[in-house]
Amino acid sequence: MRMLIAILATVAGAAAVVYSQFLPWYRDRQGRQIPLNELWNGVTTTTTDMVNSLFVPIVIAVVLALLGLFIGKRWMMALGAFLAVVVFAVFLGQQMQVEALASQFMQGFWNTAGGCVLLLIGAITRPSRA
Repeated sequence: MRMLIAILATVAGAAAVVYSQFLPWYRDRQGRQIPLNELWNGVTTTTTDMVNSLFVPIVIAVVLALLGLFIGKRWMMALGAFLAVVVFAVFLGQQMQVEALASQFMQGFWNTAGGCVLLLIGAITRPSRA
């Protein structure tokens, strides 16, 4: 039963996190348009292409989580979930420095939050190999 929960949570979380990159996060900017350097330089209104955006670390996080699920490495699943949470949390922290209104966040941002929770649940519930 734990394995089924881990599989469902990880796959659903991965789908939610990747799908969220194509939805608006903040002020009609999609996650794949938000420059990666905004995680450490502060939030601006500029946009970028997918290669230089939050899309790259999110995809790396999802690949790590799914790969860890299928090869049976909980630490790899946890690393992927942790990376997704870090991207989400640092963006939230940078945004809150500029404007402290959580009501301004849009559907993509909240999908990422839910997907991160599901990835963490998947990593926690995955039974370890004997």
